[in-house]
Amino acid sequence: MKINLVSFNPLSADIAGNADAVRQLLRAPAPKADLLVLPEAALCGCPLFDLFDDKRLLAQNAAALKELAKETKETAVVLGYMDRQDGQSVTAAAYIYKGKVTKIFDTQTLPFKGQQLQVVLGTPEETRPDPDADAVLFLTARPYLKGNIAPRLDALKKAAKKYAVPMGLCNLLGGGDGMIFDGLVAAADKKGTLVLAGEPFREQVLTLDTDEKHEPVSYKKPVQEELIDALAFGLRDYVHKSGMDKVVFGLSGGIDSAFTAVLAAKALGGESVYCVSLPSYCTSDLSKTLAGQLARRLGVNLEEVGVVPALSSVKEAMSHIVSHPKDATEQELQSRLRTTVLAALASEYKAMLISTDDKSECAVGSFVLYGDAGGSLQPIGDLYKSEIYELAEYLNKQGEVIPRGIIERAPTSELSPNQKDEDQLPPYSVLDKILRAYLEEGLNAADIAKKYRVKAAVVQDVLHRVNQADLKRRQTAPALQVSAHPFASVLRPIIKKINL
Repeated sequence: MKINLVSFNPLSADIAGNADAVRQLLRAPAPKADLLVLPEAALCGCPLFDLFDDKRLLAQNAAALKELAKETKETAVVLGYMDRQDGQSVTAAAYIYKGKVTKIFDTQTLPFKGQQLQVVLGTPEETRPDPDADAVLFLTARPYLKGNIAPRLDALKKAAKKYAVPMGLCNLLGGGDGMIFDGLVAAADKKGTLVLAGEPFREQVLTLDTDEKHEPVSYKKPVQEELIDALAFGLRDYVHKSGMDKVVFGLSGGIDSAFTAVLAAKALGGESVYCVSLPSYCTSDLSKTLAGQLARRLGVNLEEVGVVPALSSVKEAMSHIVSHPKDATEQELQSRLRTTVLAALASEYKAMLISTDDKSECAVGSFVLYGDAGGSLQPIGDLYKSEIYELAEYLNKQGEVIPRGIIERAPTSELSPNQKDEDQLPPYSVLDKILRAYLEEGLNAADIAKKYRVKAAVVQDVLHRVNQADLKRRQTAPALQVSAHPFASVLRPIIKKINL
C-alpha cells in the first residue's frame, strides 16, 4: 500500500480554497498512491478561536467533504476538518473513498485494499494502537516549540517498535496569529526505524510504501538552525497570508533589529525588506555605521529619515501647554515619531510594519506603547534577549552575518544621550534568569533572589515591572510563538495586585 503523507498549509476558515488545494492533490498526485493523508484541521485551518463554533464554517466543512467525495476513485483521502460531537465543536478526521465519507472523532480502524488501517487524531504518546492494524496514521495540529521536532520523531520510532507496526505522522503546516505549525511528515517501520522524515516548514509530499523496504533516514538539524527556520517561515507565512509581500521596520544598529533583519531577509528576500534608520539628536554615528554594514551584507533596502525636525515641531506646537517636556515625555515622543514615519512608509510601499521588540523587553514593559511596539507582528517577541545573542553567535559561525560591533555593544534605545538599558535594568544575562524563574518556573521573589544570588530589591523591581506591563503587552501585536510559555498563551488580568 502506497501512502502519500502531505505537508499541507491551509488558510484558516478558507474552506473553499483549502478544499480546492486537496482536490488538486487528488487530480495530480505526485507520486501516484493508494491513499492521500493530510493533517488535522487541513480543511478548516488553525487557529480558528471563536470561529470554531461558527455554524457557517461547520456547514461549509460538511459541503466540502461531499464535494471531495466525488473526486475519490482509486485514491482514498484522510484529512482533518471541523465538526460537532455531543453538542461541541471538535476537530475530526474524514476517511473518503469511492464517494463515501466516514467520520472519525478519535481513532478508528478501517479496511482498505486488504489491509487494516488505523487513523488517529493524536500523537504516538497518547494512543495505544489497535493490535489488528497493519499501519497507523497520526493526524496532528501541534504548534512548533523550540527543539520539539527530534523528540516527536523519537516518540514515533519508539511506538512503532513497541507495537511492531508501521506508523506515519502528518502535522499541520502554516503560520497564523503567532502560532507556527512545522508541517512535520515522517514514518517509521515496524522495527522502529525512521524511514521518512520531511524537511520542516515547507510543503512536500512523502510516500510510504508499506509493502517495500525503505532505507533508514535521520534528522540531525541543530536546534538553533531549526529555530531560525521556524521564525523565518512564521514571518513569511504571516505576511503572505495577510496579503502582503514586503516588510518595514526600524534598523537601529542594535541586536534586536539586526536579528529581525536577518529573519526578514531569509523569509522574504532582501529586496522585499525595507529598513529605516531614524536618527535623533542622541543617535551615535556607530549606530548608523553598523546598520549600514548589516544592510549591505543582507542585501536589504536601507533609508534614513531623521526625526529631529518633527520632534522640534511637536514640542513647539505644544509649548503653550508644556514649555519643557519631561525627559520621559521627550523619549516617548521620539519613539512615536519614528513609528509614525515607519507606518507612513509601510502604507507607501504596501508593506507590513513589524516590531523588533524581544521577550525580555516585553516582559518588563521596556518599550513605548504606540511607539517602538507598533506593528502587525513581533517576529522575535518570544525570544529573550540572551537567546537572540546566542542565535547571533550561531549565525556568525559560518561567516560574520551580523557585524561583531552589534553583538558587542551595550544594548540601548538611544532615546537620550549615552543611554543604556542597564541604567534601569540588571544585565540581560541576569534579567532573563529572573524572568524565566518567575514566568516559567513559578518561583517567588525570595526564592529567585536566593537561587541566583541577586539582591532582593532588584528581583522585586523586575517582577513589579512585569506585572505593571500587562496593559501595554495586551495592546501589542502577536508574537511568533516558539516557547512553552509565550505571553499570548494566557491573558493575565490588567487590574490586579500581586504580592511578590
